[in-house]
Parts: sequence; structure tokens; C-alpha cells
Amino acid sequence: MATPFLPAGATTGDSGGELSSGDDSGDMESFQTPEAEATRSLAELFEKAAAHVQGLVQVASREQLLYLYARYKQVKVGNCNIPKPNFFDFEGKQKWEAWKALSDSSPSQAMQEYIAAVRKLDPGWNPQTLSSTRNISAWIMTRFLVSRQQASVELFTKWLWRNPTARV
Repeated sequence: MATPFLPAGATTGDSGGELSSGDDSGDMESFQTPEAEATRSLAELFEKAAAHVQGLVQVASREQLLYLYARYKQVKVGNCNIPKPNFFDFEGKQKWEAWKALSDSSPSQAMQEYIAAVRKLDPGWNPQTLSSTRNISAWIMTRFLVSRQQASVELFTKWLWRNPTARV
């Protein structure tokens, strides 16, 4: 039975009013709203920023790291849900206070602030090229280390053959 609230070609099945479009591909992404799509792309950008921060730890100040930590925890865990660390845990107390200060902040706002902070720390950061650049860098480093290791083994072997008294 067709109703004015269903999309054209959609019917309610026998499973208690569940929508069926006749297409069993199971692709629910086509039903996402623009807001859901924007949230998903923001989350992807946040994950890329979080991965990029690992290389910026040496460059960032303690205050910047606390700022990033608080926003990361707000996104991943939500509002601060742990008791305040004791007086002697200075670093834990600072982290707790930074995170607790964001209790009214939404995960979306925390993501946006986190991404903005990463861009401020590294103005040349381009999230679209990050994964390919990182993969190439990792490949080059791996090949370099393997080459050095092989060269070291070959040199050591030659040295051992030249110095028979050095063998144990």
C-alpha cells in the first residue's frame, strides 16, 4: 500500500513497517543527510590530524600539547569522567583540568578546534597528501635501513674472513 510519506518505489515490508526500496545492495550511505556527511568528513579529517600530531610532539609547547590532549579526549571519550588526580600528580592534574574545562564542548566543536590547532602548529600540513607522503617516507626509511643492515652484515662477514683469529 503506497503512502505519501514513502519515496517512490518504496514499500513497507512484512517486518513491522521496515522500509524496502527493492534494492538489496545494503548501501545506507545514500540515505545520509548532508549534516551526517559533513560530520563523517570532519571525523576523517580529525583522525588525519591526530595521526599528524605524532610528528609534531617535538615542536609543540607543553600548553599546545595540553590543548590538543583535552580536545582529543573530549572527542574520543566525551565529558571528563574520571576523578581528579591527587596533588602530587602534577601532569595528571594538568591534563584533567584541561579536559574538565571542555565539559560544555561538543565533540564536533572539539574536532574543529583540534584541526585548527594542528594547522597552526604546521601551516604546511595538507591532509589530502598526508597518507601518501607518510607511506612513501616509511617505504624509503625501511629500504634504507634494510640496505644498511645488509651492507653491515656483508662488511662484517668480509672482515671475519680476513681476520681468522677474530673467530670464536
